Amino acid sequence: MTLETRNNQIKILSKKLAKRLIEQNKTLSVAESCTGGWLSKVLTDLPGSSEWFLGGVVSYSAAAKVGLLNVDKLSVDEHGVVSALIAQQMAKGASDAFSSSVSLSITGIAGPGGGTPELPMGSVWFGLKEEAKKPFSVKKGFKGNREEVRQQAVLTAIELLLEILKD
Repeated sequence: MTLETRNNQIKILSKKLAKRLIEQNKTLSVAESCTGGWLSKVLTDLPGSSEWFLGGVVSYSAAAKVGLLNVDKLSVDEHGVVSALIAQQMAKGASDAFSSSVSLSITGIAGPGGGTPELPMGSVWFGLKEEAKKPFSVKKGFKGNREEVRQQAVLTAIELLLEILKD
C-alpha cells in the first residue's frame, strides 16, 4: 500500500472513530512515542475533535515516559521502553492525566536503527485502556522505512480503537 493510499485510509477511519466516540459519549487521550505526535495530529485535523479528543503526550524518551506518564522506572530498566508492560503503563498514564474514557499508547522502533534480533525495526507495541478495565497491549511488526512504519502504526492505532469501541 502506498503512503498516499494509507493516508486516505487513515482519514476515512479517523472520521469513523470520531463518529463512534461521539455516539458512545466517550473521550480519548493518547501517549505517543515512535509516532511523535502523528496520531494526535491526524485526530485534531478533524473539525470538532475537541468534543472527544482530550489530548496527547509525546513521550519520546524514557525519562518523559517516567516523568509525564508515571511509567515505572524499574519496569523500563527490566523490560525496555518498547514492551507490552510499558505500552500498558503509558496508556494508563494518559488515561489518568486526561481522565479520558479511552486511552491508547504507541511505543516502538521506527528505525532505521535501534532494532535487535528479538525486537527488530518495525516492532510496535500498542497499549489500550478503557474506563475501569485493566490496560492491555498488542504487538505488531511493520515493514518499510521510518515513515512507513510510523504511518502503519497510526493506522493500526485507529483500527484498534475502532475495534474496542465496536457497536
